[in-house]
Amino acid sequence: MVMKNKRQKNKFFSYNFFSKNRKAWTAVIEVFVSILLIAGIMAIVVNSNAIQKPKIGEQIYKEQALTLKIIQMNDNMRLNVLSDLVSIEINNTIKNTMPDYLECEAKICVLNSECLLDRAVDKEIYAKSILITTDGDNYSPKELKLFCWEK
Repeated sequence: MVMKNKRQKNKFFSYNFFSKNRKAWTAVIEVFVSILLIAGIMAIVVNSNAIQKPKIGEQIYKEQALTLKIIQMNDNMRLNVLSDLVSIEINNTIKNTMPDYLECEAKICVLNSECLLDRAVDKEIYAKSILITTDGDNYSPKELKLFCWEK
């Protein structure tokens, strides 16, 4: 019995096996690389879509906070909120400071009570609120809530 070389014994690792099936191995490698490319592109697209959504919400919340801060710092508008009156001045401030692609509505509520939008909107609603507690003389805390959604 003649002892063969280990490489000759195992035909899978022999040089002849690879040289005979070179086209098949090339096709397998091409398919593998193609699958990796497609999976990479899909991962990038899914991640980019997931990242964009919170950025819009964060921007809207920043705009709402700025608008509510302007209302909170104005004494006349503070008195209107404490009187349960969403005045023209408050509505104009909201219109002038919020972006044009948003529709916004303000509501004044009693502190620690449910404060919901009066109408149904079939879009994602962004809500932010502030407390207006006193005008210097009377303590009657109110919550001014600003609801915004895309037009």
